[in-house]
Amino acid sequence: MTRIGIVTGSPALGLVGITLGLTALSQLGILGDTATLTATASFALLVFGLPHGTFDLALLRRADTAGRLSMPKLVLLYLGCAALMYSLWQVGPVLALAGFLVTAVLHFAEDWQANGSRFIAAGIAAALLCAPSLRHVESLRTLFGIVTGNPDAAVLADVLLLLAPVCTVMALVGMAMLWQAGRRDLAVAAACALTAMVMLPPVQGFAVFFCLVHSPMQFRAHASLLGWHGFGAWRGAVVPLSLAGLAVAGLVFAAAGAPQLADRIFIGSFVTLSILTVPHMLVPLIAARLGRR
Repeated sequence: MTRIGIVTGSPALGLVGITLGLTALSQLGILGDTATLTATASFALLVFGLPHGTFDLALLRRADTAGRLSMPKLVLLYLGCAALMYSLWQVGPVLALAGFLVTAVLHFAEDWQANGSRFIAAGIAAALLCAPSLRHVESLRTLFGIVTGNPDAAVLADVLLLLAPVCTVMALVGMAMLWQAGRRDLAVAAACALTAMVMLPPVQGFAVFFCLVHSPMQFRAHASLLGWHGFGAWRGAVVPLSLAGLAVAGLVFAAAGAPQLADRIFIGSFVTLSILTVPHMLVPLIAARLGRR
């Protein structure tokens, strides 16, 4: 995975500055847990978060040295997995949210595996998702109720609160391991992400992690792997597929039944992330199995 910078480098210092600045504004009451800011952060997740997944098809074609997986097959796999996840949101939204949280932990754990332990890496990822419950559990309960349309989803926020202490300890251990391994860039990134997730309102904190840590790391790593350097090299894949993702978000937004505009934006953002994350995780596994056959 590509480094995001060293402790003394400008990327890491910029991330630290942004995290501390947003935390200060939040503590001063300037950045509150408002519907407008939640909607703004939700929209930012789509604009700045989705592009890192647009390399998937190119990476899969690159890995398919035998040429057994055509682009139409890969697209159908993606659409099929996404459709299954969207169907789950329709018939069992609480189960869909729980599944998304588990999938997100597995996916975000990939960012921290340089510590040398997949278990600890998963602990860091879990800590990031559990962290908002430490100071904003009521807000988290409300958000889970909004996105599922079911107040019973609040129990998932309680589960995160229950897991938060253990996961936080694991995250601190993981940061120390990253530092000891010489990956101080990742240790700083994890510390900033965890701070944002604890101190900021849930969606704002998640936007800091997703848009400023996870997505840039994945984007740079995948672009480097493909040898795509500069906008001219990757715009042919990133721009149209990002627009396609935004179109999916628009459809989800239009179908959302929430009466408030801010709630519909939030639903559109998070449901879209979930239905795209599932193929983002599953299609490479399915493709590898099909390729072996």
